[in-house]
Amino acid sequence: MLHLQVISIQSDDLILEGFKRMKDNRIGGLPIVEDSNRKMVGSLCIQDIRFLLLKPELFSGFRELTVMNFIKAIETTCPDSGTQLPTCTPDTCLGSVIDSLASTSVHRIYVVNGDEVIGVVTLRDVISCFIYEPPGFLEEFFRSAIKDMVAS
Repeated sequence: MLHLQVISIQSDDLILEGFKRMKDNRIGGLPIVEDSNRKMVGSLCIQDIRFLLLKPELFSGFRELTVMNFIKAIETTCPDSGTQLPTCTPDTCLGSVIDSLASTSVHRIYVVNGDEVIGVVTLRDVISCFIYEPPGFLEEFFRSAIKDMVAS
C-alpha cells in the first residue's frame, strides 16, 4: 500500500495559498487542518473561488484573508454554500463511500482516523475502480479535442 501525506492547508494560512496549492498540485480540494496533529476542521474546494469573484464586498481584504476566516464568511452569508465536511473511516466499505458521494453531491470524501485526516477518496477514484483509464488518457483526449475545435 502506498502511503503519501494528504495535501492540506492550515486554517491560518492565506486563502490565496489554498487556491495556489490546488492549482500547483492539480487537485480540486484540500482538507483544512489545524496544528501538527492534522485535525481536520473544514474543507476547501476549487469551486469556492467563486465567492471571491462574485462577492467582492465580503472579501475586500482577500490578500490577507485566512482560510478559516474565508470559510466562516461563506457559511455566515451563504448557509447553503455546500461547505460540507464529508468523511469516512479507513474501514468504510466502497458502497458507503459511493452512497455518501451521491447523496451529498460532493467530489471527495476525506478519510479520517479520529480527527486526523489520513486520506481522500475522490469521485474519480471510485470511477477508476470500474473503468480502466490508460496513463495520460485524459490529457491526450483533451489535446486532440482542442486540435479538432481549432481546425473547425
